[in-house]
Amino acid sequence: MMGVEDLRHEHTEIALMLDILERICELLDSGEEVNPEHLTQLHDFMVVFVDKCHHSKEEEFLFPTLKNINGNETKKLIDVLIQEHEAGRKYAHAIGEAISDKKGMGSVDRSNIIKYGRHYIKLLVQHIGKENNALFTMAEKKLSVEQDQELFEGFEIVEKEKIGIGEHEKLHEMLHRLAGIYLQ
Repeated sequence: MMGVEDLRHEHTEIALMLDILERICELLDSGEEVNPEHLTQLHDFMVVFVDKCHHSKEEEFLFPTLKNINGNETKKLIDVLIQEHEAGRKYAHAIGEAISDKKGMGSVDRSNIIKYGRHYIKLLVQHIGKENNALFTMAEKKLSVEQDQELFEGFEIVEKEKIGIGEHEKLHEMLHRLAGIYLQ
C-alpha cells in the first residue's frame, strides 16, 4: 500500500519532530537558551511539512476516498481527525507568534512556546495513534491496489504543488540535523 505506507513513514518523521520539540520545551522550561533559528526551522516543519504536506494529503485525498468506500462508519473518525488538524494549526500558529521576529525571547514567549508546544505534542501523539491504529488499518483493508495507487499519485501532486520539488527532502535534512543537536 504505497499511499498509506507513505503516510505512515511521514508519521515517523513527525514523531521525531515532536521529540525535538519536547526537548526544546524541557530546555526552555529549565531556563536554558535555545537557538532562535532552530525554533524557526522547527516551526517551518510544523507548518510546511505537517500541515501543508501531510495533512493536505489526508484531507484532499485519503479522507474523501475512505468516506466514499466506508460511508458513515468512517465519517465520525474523519470528522474528529479534521478537528484535530485544526487544533494543531492553532497550536502551531501560537508557537509561531511566540518565536516571531522579536529581538530576544521574553518570559511570556518562552512560556507560550512551552505551553503550546506541549499541547501540540500531546495532540499529535494521540492523533498519530488514531490514524496508525484505526484509519490506516481500515484503509489497508478497504482500498484496492488501484485506489492506493491513485492516492499515492495525488500525494505526489500535493508535494509538488503545496511545498515544491525538493522541499520535502530539505525539510527532512533539517529535521535530522536538529535531531543530532537536541536528541543526543
